[in-house]
Amino acid sequence: MQPIIDKAAVSRLVADLGSPRAAASFVSRFTDLLDERILTIEHSFRSPEPEQWRTAVQGLRLAAAKAGAGRLQATAALLLEPEAQDARSALALIGHLRSDARVFTLTHSAMCEEQALAERLAARRPA
Repeated sequence: MQPIIDKAAVSRLVADLGSPRAAASFVSRFTDLLDERILTIEHSFRSPEPEQWRTAVQGLRLAAAKAGAGRLQATAALLLEPEAQDARSALALIGHLRSDARVFTLTHSAMCEEQALAERLAARRPA
């Protein structure tokens, strides 16, 4: 099972964006859009256009990879597998996406709070 947060991906994001703050902002924006993305996947699954489904899932998979959402990325990848195209499997995996999204959001929030506390404590220390 993939970790909720892929620390190597987060490190790459920090390096790509040039700062931990910018990376945290990117991940926060990603978490803000998660519910909407998952709804889009759910709705596009019911669409007569299968390409909408693939585009929505692929978009989530790529964004999750960049944001370090390891488990979300892995679950989205499973949705792209041919055996996940039947309704029962796809809807079960969408349920997993929802659960993974909640856990990722809570974990990210806790990490942000921890970082903010560390920064406040560091600011209080005399130089």
